[in-house]
Amino acid sequence: MRSLFLQRRLYRASSDAMRVLWRKRQDAFSVVKVELNLECGLPVRGCLGIPDGEIKGLVLLAHGMASTPERCFVDADPDYMNAIGKQLCQDGYVVWCPYIVQIGNQESQNNIAAMLASHRISAHNVSCASIDAGETVCRKLTGLSGLNVGVYGVSWGAFLALHLEAATGHMRPTVVSGYMRDETKFLMSPIFSKNLGIELATYIHFSNSRAKYVGRVLAHLICPCPLFIELGNRDVANSTEYGRDEKFAEMQSVYASSGHANLIGMTIFDGVHEVNGKSARPWLQERLASPAYQATSRLKNAIAL
Repeated sequence: MRSLFLQRRLYRASSDAMRVLWRKRQDAFSVVKVELNLECGLPVRGCLGIPDGEIKGLVLLAHGMASTPERCFVDADPDYMNAIGKQLCQDGYVVWCPYIVQIGNQESQNNIAAMLASHRISAHNVSCASIDAGETVCRKLTGLSGLNVGVYGVSWGAFLALHLEAATGHMRPTVVSGYMRDETKFLMSPIFSKNLGIELATYIHFSNSRAKYVGRVLAHLICPCPLFIELGNRDVANSTEYGRDEKFAEMQSVYASSGHANLIGMTIFDGVHEVNGKSARPWLQERLASPAYQATSRLKNAIAL
């Protein structure tokens, strides 16, 4: 995946110059917004949700294009994230949600990625590294380390979450919300066609092989990372028409052939392109509390070393 990340690893985050921008009290938890730098020189901003009570673990939350970290922790101004950050904090998890570099749409993301690429900086690496910085932020602000860590990615953030686990090999329990499709079919769809006239859009999406790492190819990279996919039955961009069932079957086949069929699952709920969480949150809680979490971690270390 080096063509995606332009490095042999993710950019590291530095906690030395971390700045607290603000703190807010919520219902049974608090939210701290911080800024820190990646080693490539780019700053990262994000929100850390901290429960008032017992802390059960850490969840790295990756939002989608049309949302922000702040909106993930409040339900007064609902969007398709459905305040999942707040729900996870109320479940007892510290939640890190960084701002994914873009200004709310595919076009801005393409343009920003092109500008960064001109300086030999991978926007994909920046996004994944920003999510992975959660352990550094958590340790700095709470003093806690060694927590069991889960990942919850939504929409574009779900794609990033999958690539994050492929890049790091951490095998962390991962919820994929609102993403499962054939990228080639999606590129040719009316949904994506508005991007085709935008300079560099197709180049960024395909020339660096970003769209290659889905389905079977991706499964070979991340198996046996525990995966739970949740999709709305009216999510047009991730429908059967665009290869939803086909790509899931590819991944499921890889897991089954490796003897890990029980570590991947998908649920289709009554809804649109949005977070559901009704099955995903209990699944994540069970995985993070399970002794199997440590066993998977040891397996990861054996593979990595």
